[in-house]
Amino acid sequence: MLTEVKHEIDNSEFMNCGPRLDVVFQCINVSIEHSLGVNSLMAADLPIPAMVVLRAQYEAVTRAYWLLYIATNNQIMKINFNWTNEEQWLSDKFPMITEMLDKLSKADLPAKGNIQHLVEFKKYHLKALNSLVHTGKHAFIRSSLGFDPSMIDTLMRQSNNLVSAAVHIMFKHSIPDKQHFLLGLHEKYRECFYMEQDVDPNMKATIDARFK
Repeated sequence: MLTEVKHEIDNSEFMNCGPRLDVVFQCINVSIEHSLGVNSLMAADLPIPAMVVLRAQYEAVTRAYWLLYIATNNQIMKINFNWTNEEQWLSDKFPMITEMLDKLSKADLPAKGNIQHLVEFKKYHLKALNSLVHTGKHAFIRSSLGFDPSMIDTLMRQSNNLVSAAVHIMFKHSIPDKQHFLLGLHEKYRECFYMEQDVDPNMKATIDARFK
């Protein structure tokens, strides 16, 4: 599935919309590399590092949407810098995930479906992934108990969902518009994606109750 996505991107022509779309596409390319990293680490039986990379993939996709729809021109130009040594030492000073999602959610955007998916990913997965990144309790739990196969399956498919959300932006700006490619991809590789009908309602209710 990922190979087909990469092939379609490599053989597509995209709009020239200036520095904003340039940095968005760079962000998306980074997120796709993260997804390939998740797959490679899983294949090497390294699930904890894979989940750390999944956390980075999620932030890259979220930031791509924020850069496209919310970031000011000044913020865009701070990313589109001249690659001098001095600039590389400057702090980014960009919003954290929560602030980016909050602004994306409140805006009336055409990509509200993908943005809602990013919001739900944060709700159900981000706390545990952050713990793995910082070698918190989840890192110790998973190091001792391992990962249930169904959990691995869900997180892998969520990684693929993030790929879909990311390349949706690219194909929306391709010439011609290739958003239909994703529909065919979802049908051909249905088992690769975590759809709404795959959600266990009992598990979802249990997690939602904890938030309340």
